[in-house]
Amino acid sequence: MVQPFLEFYKNGNLEVEKKKRFLFRNFETSKAKPLVNLFKKPIIEFDYEKYKKEGKWIYRVDLKIEDCKANLEFIGDGDGFKIETSAESWTVALPKAKVKGEIEYKGKKIKVEGTGYHDHNWNYTFLTALTYGKCWYWGKIRSKNYNIVWANVVKKDDRWDLLAVINHDKKGFLNIQPENITFKAEKYITDNKRKTPTFFTLKINDIVNKIPIKADIKMKVKDLHYSSVLRSPYWRYHVEISGFILIDGKKEEINDIQIMEFLNFS
Repeated sequence: MVQPFLEFYKNGNLEVEKKKRFLFRNFETSKAKPLVNLFKKPIIEFDYEKYKKEGKWIYRVDLKIEDCKANLEFIGDGDGFKIETSAESWTVALPKAKVKGEIEYKGKKIKVEGTGYHDHNWNYTFLTALTYGKCWYWGKIRSKNYNIVWANVVKKDDRWDLLAVINHDKKGFLNIQPENITFKAEKYITDNKRKTPTFFTLKINDIVNKIPIKADIKMKVKDLHYSSVLRSPYWRYHVEISGFILIDGKKEEINDIQIMEFLNFS
């Protein structure tokens, strides 16, 4: 089975959620370029001609489920990256993108324009999830010119894998060494009969390619959306982010609402 879905938020609150299952034989994709077809109709379509001529990554997303619809264009604004092993594969194709288009729900059509993101996992099974251990956290942090994609995969109470990649608009990306990343989750509450943290700290202090990098970020949960992924409890957070990113002496402050997630296998 394949299950596309649409989730629309307003000020951090889930306004509407639509899901629909289809037989897998009605689904098509491509190993050569970003493409998702359902019943021969593109849901995600990559502008390959634009890429060949100008090197730009542009997606068009066109999906309708019942009375909800999204018709959006994503224009990449920074270099993506990929992590691929025999056990799992993950790409952040668009760490930052300019997005414009229209959404429709509850009989309303709304023009939208803003900043977007796209990542993609493949080569995943239930066994992949089991090898992760206890849980994982993931998030993205955006300032005016910098973008951090980070994750913390908790294997055991005393063992975890930290990841952070920083994109500098038009100037590629910097891969932070795990030992130079600090992450902390605290202020737990009970939600849907499960313990979940509501305050996070992310710190970075590294030198990559002779470029000094520092970040000190605090994330306070504003809204929770509980669901399940791979039959495990999953929370999507809208978080109030405050702090700074400092790269090669250029500092950018952050005071914004952005998203992160927590998937708990234990």
